[in-house]
Amino acid sequence: MGGLKKTITIELDDIPYRLLQVLTCGRYAPQSVEELIGRLIDHAQQGVYRPGAWERDWLYQAFGDEWTAYLESGDPYGRANCERIFQRPRRRRGNE
Repeated sequence: MGGLKKTITIELDDIPYRLLQVLTCGRYAPQSVEELIGRLIDHAQQGVYRPGAWERDWLYQAFGDEWTAYLESGDPYGRANCERIFQRPRRRRGNE
């Protein structure tokens, strides 16, 4: 189920970049700000599709919880028998 890839471009001023760069300094830290952004994206998407994930509480703190109304049971990656444990974006009418 990969689908089409989307491209985003992020421009950061020097101060926010340097602040994020601090998170690349630990032994097990990402090696670059670009890798750090990738890891943040990975954790955010896990918080969206995995209701029991620690990342979900993190997303509630950052974005509130209204976004959960736009989810339904099912695996966003199309794996079978995952309806009870994962959630995906609601399908729009006519796109099912």
